[in-house]
Amino acid sequence: PENQRIANRRISECNWLQALEGGIDTSHAPILHRALKSNDPSRNAGQGVDPNSPFVRGRAPNLEVEVTNYGYRYFGVREVDGQVYVRGYHYVMPFTQIRPQQFVGDGSRQVEQAAGHFWVPMDDHNTMVWNWHYNYGGAAYTDDQRFMRGGTNGPDSVDWNNGFRSKYNRENNWGMDRVVQKTELYAGIPAGNLQDRAVQESMGSIVDRTREHLGPADKAIATTRRLLINTARALREGKDPVSAADTTYHHARAMEKMLPNDGSWHERIVAEMYPGAPVPTGVR
Repeated sequence: PENQRIANRRISECNWLQALEGGIDTSHAPILHRALKSNDPSRNAGQGVDPNSPFVRGRAPNLEVEVTNYGYRYFGVREVDGQVYVRGYHYVMPFTQIRPQQFVGDGSRQVEQAAGHFWVPMDDHNTMVWNWHYNYGGAAYTDDQRFMRGGTNGPDSVDWNNGFRSKYNRENNWGMDRVVQKTELYAGIPAGNLQDRAVQESMGSIVDRTREHLGPADKAIATTRRLLINTARALREGKDPVSAADTTYHHARAMEKMLPNDGSWHERIVAEMYPGAPVPTGVR
């Protein structure tokens, strides 16, 4: 229903793959997006991850990627207080991320919602980014939430009448406040999407990826590049990409859970990522 979904858009001033790779990386989020204090009012505005949440308290994640016909599902698995905190995402070829968004604040309260992005290329240097949420538990969003009033993707911060360019950009240092950085938010920049964009755009609109050295935390990014390169080669040979005909992702949902550290996390979370549908085959 209309009151259970949110969608908005704004331009990202960099190459679409550069933005997508930032979005599908799970290890940056509890660092870049963290609030410095649990009682920080910015956290209540959705601008910082609570330092008491399992996302921040967990150790560096182990990543597992399972390739499917639509792209892949992948998991960031963190040890927290004798348990594991598991975040299960989806990448749907070629430019869609579905991410979990169930934990609120310190993780003691959970909501039934998921979220994600579409990174749609406009040209080599600019991307239209669609941001969306939906609530699958029946709770309604307020009008202020649906139209992102006061947020960095809403009409107060994005020029909806002039191509959806953000009012926070390179020209004003993405709204960075050094006092806020010292006392409230690690990044000193309001809200997660804007923090992401500051990192992605500040490196230049196209970066020479041949100079990178990817590591264990980059498994999802490496898999994305491999899938896209293989698909481009198939298209060059006149073949249709497998992902174009796949519909199994229609039922896909991202999910995050605190689970026993007994090796059962995969079995327990993956079924919830395809509610009411068979689990697509994946290769761990």
